[in-house]
Amino acid sequence: MVGPPNHSASPPKGDADSIPRLNNTAIRLAYNKNYSGALQLLQRAAAARPSDTILYNQAIVLSRLRRYEEAGSLMQQIGSFSQAQANRGVFTCMTGDVKAGLAMMESAAVGKGADRVAFNRAVAYLHAGQFAEAEQAAGQALRSRGSEPVYRLVKGDAQLGLGKHKEALNTYRQLERQESLATVLPVRIGNALLGLKEYEEAAEQFESYLLSGDRTFQASARYGLANAYYGRKEFAKAVAEYRRAVQFQPTWVQARTGLGNALCSTRDYRSARIEYEAALVVDPENQAAHLGLGVVSHRQGLYEQAMEHFLQAPDLFDAKNADLADCFLSRGLTYLALNRLDSALVNFAVAMRLDKKHPAAYAGASEVYRKKDSFRYTLEYLEKAIRLSPQNDRMLTNKGNMYLRAGNMEEAYANFSWALNHNARNVNALNGLSIALLEKDRIEEAELVLDSLINRGNHKSFLYNNRGIVRSYLALKHEKHRDVNQAKQFYYRAIRDYERARDLDSTHKTYYNNLGNVYKNIQEQAKAVKSYQGHLDRSAINNMGVLFASNGKPDLGRHYLNIAISLDSASLVYNYNRFKIYREFFKDSLAHRPDLLRAEQLMPSTSISSKYSKDGYINIYLYDYDFERYEFPGDHFFPIQTDAPVPPDYRPLDDLLSMEIRPDRAGARVAEPVRVVTKRMPKARKSRMAGSTKCPKII
Repeated sequence: MVGPPNHSASPPKGDADSIPRLNNTAIRLAYNKNYSGALQLLQRAAAARPSDTILYNQAIVLSRLRRYEEAGSLMQQIGSFSQAQANRGVFTCMTGDVKAGLAMMESAAVGKGADRVAFNRAVAYLHAGQFAEAEQAAGQALRSRGSEPVYRLVKGDAQLGLGKHKEALNTYRQLERQESLATVLPVRIGNALLGLKEYEEAAEQFESYLLSGDRTFQASARYGLANAYYGRKEFAKAVAEYRRAVQFQPTWVQARTGLGNALCSTRDYRSARIEYEAALVVDPENQAAHLGLGVVSHRQGLYEQAMEHFLQAPDLFDAKNADLADCFLSRGLTYLALNRLDSALVNFAVAMRLDKKHPAAYAGASEVYRKKDSFRYTLEYLEKAIRLSPQNDRMLTNKGNMYLRAGNMEEAYANFSWALNHNARNVNALNGLSIALLEKDRIEEAELVLDSLINRGNHKSFLYNNRGIVRSYLALKHEKHRDVNQAKQFYYRAIRDYERARDLDSTHKTYYNNLGNVYKNIQEQAKAVKSYQGHLDRSAINNMGVLFASNGKPDLGRHYLNIAISLDSASLVYNYNRFKIYREFFKDSLAHRPDLLRAEQLMPSTSISSKYSKDGYINIYLYDYDFERYEFPGDHFFPIQTDAPVPPDYRPLDDLLSMEIRPDRAGARVAEPVRVVTKRMPKARKSRMAGSTKCPKII
């Protein structure tokens, strides 16, 4: 590299015009793209007599040889030279240090070539991802020289980066007659059309380019075509094109993520995970890959992992982007699985707003309110989901279960019947139907349904518990008809069912309460108390009160019933049992308690629990049932990531500067001009004997 100029050094005597001649000859060689030859001449001239002009031209030629650091170093030596600072900034950008290069260009004095300085700044801003600044700089370049097509191209690229797809498309369309841009426009126009969701026209642009035979932007065209297919929801075609794009550039994060999205949309979650993880190896903070992995992890039941990935893609959850409806739904379902109910509800609300026709978000919101014990809102959202998916037996079953919980057996029976109309093998619907039949005093039919389920191999805890309840009522029914032996048989079978329920699933402890009722009815008080204490909820507390009252211990009975009422003051059963204790044991107090008297009138006498009461008190049996888990097939769709076009090349202010050759002076020696002498190789001398031997003729 040439050192700093030594302006004190004088040229060799008689060599005054040799430096300009070397400089000007070098310029001619540079214009003919013989940059190596030009550099040699300029280095000779600089060694003989350094000057700002020689160093400037040398820097320009070095940039043409892609030796940007050396070029920038020379420009630094002539900082006061016109355009030196601007060119130094361009060369710095070309080395990859865009931030430093931009700072140099922005501080450069703008004079001649202001349009090219603005253009280079626009290109640098594009590389830096500062699209607003790039659009502004491109506008400055166009105001200085509006006829330059590449300036308008850069403006279009900036608009595309800003998401101004319509403006970008208009800008690109203005350049379609420019033959010099014929190969770069189709892919850019295609990406602008993708942003406008004009997928058919976008595909035509990419296909047109691929058929043109040009291979410069083939990878981008393949990726763009894949995006167009994905936008049209032709996921299999999209997978094929994304794979081709990945083959061109295996470390291309956008292409890998796009391939993962397409595979996820085809529900090939295992393959999608591979692509997302490959993208994160290259770019660990890529939010699009984390978003895809969040959806995949949720579908694979890895809820903690899904939430970790969702949390690493905060900027992508745009509540106004309809393409993100499934992503909000997946995040809401993940929050629901993790029992973070309020966060789940927020995500379901967004999913409902973005996609009003998908039942999953409404069903999810219903599940949130069910876990919050809000009967009204659970049914409200469940009914909205059922309207969108009227043949979904799982939702109809859950609606029936909600009516079971509320004690509305008519509605429960109707919903279970509809669910079984769509799926006759739905175990939870059959279980609910048996409970509804029991409450409608069709006890034998209820037992038949449960026997059929259990005999077909459905050995579930809640089925045995409910059959135990049915058999408990059959025992009471036989006792009412004074058939003591049959009653004993059914009590024994009920106890066996409750014990089997306990053995199958000890977490569902409702059987403790129901077993206590059997022991109470067969006069085994100690066992009854012990059973009630195994699951001492408000129903068991009510039953304890009934047990003591029916055994002549009214104070204990009243004590437990008061506790039960403090836990649920609206329960008609608790209030009725307390009224009965007062009527039987505390008649004097009853006359002064109008609130207790009302309880007798409110209790329906037709309920099965009062109809088959052994002692006039009402025991509560706890039915057991499972709510269905909703399994909506994934309807996955992700926002399309358009490819940012590669910006045009920088354009250094590379007007090479010639030097004036002064006229010859008398007596002055003029250096010989540099000439390129071409000599031919001399022909070999012919021997005197040449031609003396004749070749034989072959006949």
